[in-house]
Amino acid sequence: MRATLEWLGDFVDLSDLSPRLVADRLTMAGLEVEELRDRFAHLTRVVAARLERAEPLAGAGHERLRFWEVSAGAAGRFQVVCGAPNAREGLTAPLALAGAELPGGRTVQAARLFGRVSQGMLCSAAELGLGPEAGGLLELAAEPGRTLKEITGREDWALEIGVTPNRPDALSILGLARELAALLDRPLAEPDRGVKEEGPEARTLAEVAIDDPEHCRRFAARVILDATVGPSPAWLADRLAAVGLRPINNIVDVTNYVMMELGQPLHAYDLDEVAGRRLSARPYPRGVRFTTLDGQERTLAAEVNLMICDEAGPVGLAGIMGGLNSEIKPRTRHILLEGAAFNAATIRRASRANGLSTDASYRFERGSDPEICGLAVDRAAELMRELAGGRVAVGRLDLYPRPFRPAAIEFSPARANAFLGARHRPEDMVRALTAIGLTLEGRDDPLTVRPPSWRPDLSREADVWEEVARLLDFEKIPATLPAPPARRQEPPPAWRLRQLAREHLAACGLAESIAYSFIHSNFADRLNLPAASPWRRRALPLVNPLSEEQGVLRPLLAPGLLNALKVNQAHGRVQTGLFELGRVFLAGEGSDGRPEERETVGGLLSGALGQGHWLEPRRPADFWDVKGLVESLAAALNLPATFQRAPDPPPWYDPAEAAAVELPDGARLGHLGRLEKKAARAFGLKDAAGPTYLFELDAE
Repeated sequence: MRATLEWLGDFVDLSDLSPRLVADRLTMAGLEVEELRDRFAHLTRVVAARLERAEPLAGAGHERLRFWEVSAGAAGRFQVVCGAPNAREGLTAPLALAGAELPGGRTVQAARLFGRVSQGMLCSAAELGLGPEAGGLLELAAEPGRTLKEITGREDWALEIGVTPNRPDALSILGLARELAALLDRPLAEPDRGVKEEGPEARTLAEVAIDDPEHCRRFAARVILDATVGPSPAWLADRLAAVGLRPINNIVDVTNYVMMELGQPLHAYDLDEVAGRRLSARPYPRGVRFTTLDGQERTLAAEVNLMICDEAGPVGLAGIMGGLNSEIKPRTRHILLEGAAFNAATIRRASRANGLSTDASYRFERGSDPEICGLAVDRAAELMRELAGGRVAVGRLDLYPRPFRPAAIEFSPARANAFLGARHRPEDMVRALTAIGLTLEGRDDPLTVRPPSWRPDLSREADVWEEVARLLDFEKIPATLPAPPARRQEPPPAWRLRQLAREHLAACGLAESIAYSFIHSNFADRLNLPAASPWRRRALPLVNPLSEEQGVLRPLLAPGLLNALKVNQAHGRVQTGLFELGRVFLAGEGSDGRPEERETVGGLLSGALGQGHWLEPRRPADFWDVKGLVESLAAALNLPATFQRAPDPPPWYDPAEAAAVELPDGARLGHLGRLEKKAARAFGLKDAAGPTYLFELDAE
């Protein structure tokens, strides 16, 4: 999230605080400020310079260019190539000196142009980030030699803030200002809610509908008539540029401005292009083709694609991007402005499945505030009236079938202090929690807390304790060390057994591998597992995996070890010995259906063994090496293991070189053998490296 102190200052007074102090308070409250910079620091390398004498440049194709001699007072005299239409003798204009870093990442350097050395750059307002005007030099009424930092007095600090996924409220200027108001114990100014309405009623001009309240929680809209699409004023373009958004036109810029200010994404439609003047939120299945605003035709891939539709079909991919068929054009006169609250999971799945992420989807998929939709469309409609000369039709179109109802959380200030190890006063806790919008009911301990609609992350008392610690300063919590035990405690037997197994396998020359517990969902196909295999049948898929590579909880250690072997081979390791001691996971069977979690030890040998000299020549690893390895591990652990030819070895082993590891009572301890060639190719292993031998034992 990007913000500026000037914009935050619209909602909370920060005029007496240093930018560093503001950044530190946000960081200590859990909103880490990753970057803090003066937006106008580059103006210290830009000076006022008077244009004195010009020479035309020889050659066709650049008749407007002139070679100017300029005087910059105490900074010296310079020669600059310039072709601005308003460049003339006696004009004072900004001169960016060599080394100046201008907005957009451009660094000014002395360079040879058209056979002349240009020692700087005469600049327009747009090139300096001081306004949208780019057609000519910025004309100054100042003495040559003064820096533009001194002349303009401009200072505004930009903050880049890392926001965790559970804090959608911090993805807006208002949300950050609310945090600062609570941290600094200062009043929070409310956003302007006034709308000047005139003309016909909105319900006679347009209609909105929700086909499935499960995916669309609220749908609000405004109608703006007789607007004139054009460039945005300088203040609006500057604020958008300060937070990394490109100004487009006054209508689109207002929607982006309100999104950044209030955290509610909006979309403006050309009302005359909306068939039937009716918008509805409707889920569509995968396979639908739709052209988005960026001009790309997409085949929608999510199982549920929530679309904004008119009577002719989809006009927008809800919560992500609008459609090309209803975009705002220079000739647009009448606007239908939409602001809705969508199901976060629906938008997240559609955004990922379709490979399309936008500023809007980034906010919706973290959980939008349904209560702010009405305020956002009102605020944007009023700004469009002011900036585009439109008329706001009377009334707001607003469907809200399932209104927000705050949950009730029991909160005890005494328990909070006991949990935090702090001594905060109850009245300070109440003040801080009230400042971020929580409603507290009751007078005695415990109280009842009701979180606001913009804080979906608060659902239990421990969450409220965290807010108390965050807002009343983590640094006030005393640092204490845990009391040491009165006597030395022996490690548990399972821990000693684990350590002994690790030490023995490492002494045998194997390196320990630590892999993710999540593996690719195609592991069963790569290991040739039949449909009835328990490892395939009892695999535990994740409901919301981070990626396809980590879609299943591993039922075996073998896939992770083979992936590690592939990496070793890619780095030129001719001999690899790996082991892992970790947990595997199987879906539950029986009446309770609870998943099973078992500790397992596995390993592999691949490539050439031996030191490579006459006493120990190199040779490929074989079955007896892996059998001897398991045999020595069993002996080290005092296990009377026996090896039997497996009548039905796991399918990733070559049946000619596979064995079962058993105990004298017939209990199956594990298995070992040579990796079958088809499985080796499926994991991308190199044939030239030789055969691979695996073992896997039940450590329980």
